Amino acid sequence: MRPFAWLSLFFFALYFVYGAYVPFWSLWLASVGISPEQIGLLIGLGLAVRFPGNLAIMGQVRHARQLLPLGRILAILSLVSFALFHLSHSFWSLLLLMLLANFIYPTLLPMSDALASRMIVQVNLDYGKVRLWGSAAFIVGSSLVGKIIGWGGVQWVLHVMLLGLVFLCLLSWLPLSPMPEESPGQPRRGSLLGLLKQAAFRRFLLIMCLLQGSHAAYYGFSAIYWKANGYSAGTIGYLWGLGVLAEIGMFALDKRLLRRLTPRQMMLIGAGGGLVRWITLGLTTSLPLLAGAQLLHSLTFCVSHLAAIRYLTQQLPREQLIAGQTLYAALSQGMFTAVLTALVGWCYPSLGSLVFVLMAALLLPVFALRLKPMVTA
Repeated sequence: MRPFAWLSLFFFALYFVYGAYVPFWSLWLASVGISPEQIGLLIGLGLAVRFPGNLAIMGQVRHARQLLPLGRILAILSLVSFALFHLSHSFWSLLLLMLLANFIYPTLLPMSDALASRMIVQVNLDYGKVRLWGSAAFIVGSSLVGKIIGWGGVQWVLHVMLLGLVFLCLLSWLPLSPMPEESPGQPRRGSLLGLLKQAAFRRFLLIMCLLQGSHAAYYGFSAIYWKANGYSAGTIGYLWGLGVLAEIGMFALDKRLLRRLTPRQMMLIGAGGGLVRWITLGLTTSLPLLAGAQLLHSLTFCVSHLAAIRYLTQQLPREQLIAGQTLYAALSQGMFTAVLTALVGWCYPSLGSLVFVLMAALLLPVFALRLKPMVTA
């Protein structure tokens, strides 16, 4: 199977599960008796453990050819770890399971992006058109779970996730040709520490932490907040799906709309969209305005993520690509977002919707930070 078809299917299966998990996992936790403060702590710690998980697992990848076998192992372990949530619903058992599942499953995200980034270099893969299948699957997952919850109850969030993980395990064993390989004479992968020593890369990471971290309140508490304001699980699923639908359109039009923009310009677009989106979510529950704000997901997440992929593939030497992808995922989509999610969980009972406005304020430094080219030895 060619890389475009293989990665499209893999992204679809991976983000189908993510589409069930991200909007509705907080509702599942609430349904088994977990308080909002505890939900924020569980989700925050789950996000936090992604950082050591990504570094510990992806840090072992020394060659591009190791990515595919790693993906197969992670898919199987993810299925096992989430199946264990059926065993106990006490806070401490859920805490241990959240740490286990989030140590394993989210590493599939940087692994798949690292594989796609490698194929950008190796076969000139169109990343946007491949990645949009993941976004399409997110819509299918979130919309389907929203409907199923209305029919069978919140416990179906976990059931659908497990079915999706079985599908992911089967897909991961499909053959891929060509396999990811280093170029002849290419040096071995650069170290994570060596990359972190470069000031330009640290500045890139800081900007991406602010852009991706600003989604913490949305990922963790939008479903709870909207449900408290009278919206059904189906409507919440459609709102999430609308945001990802806008994301799909942006991924599809990446090379047409964004090809002339620099990573810095794309990051500013993401930050500007975030200011409008988070302030809107914080100040209104009007459905038309919420729908409009959700369309800005095409900027806050999609354009920001495309900016990161473009920076990594254009600015980093090939031997540092996997290390750069690992650190980007571990810090901006892991540790930083985890800390913010825990803080939002602590603030949400007293601040309510104003936590979204705090996320808008988080983006202000992005406009002052300058993104500098990488300086490599």
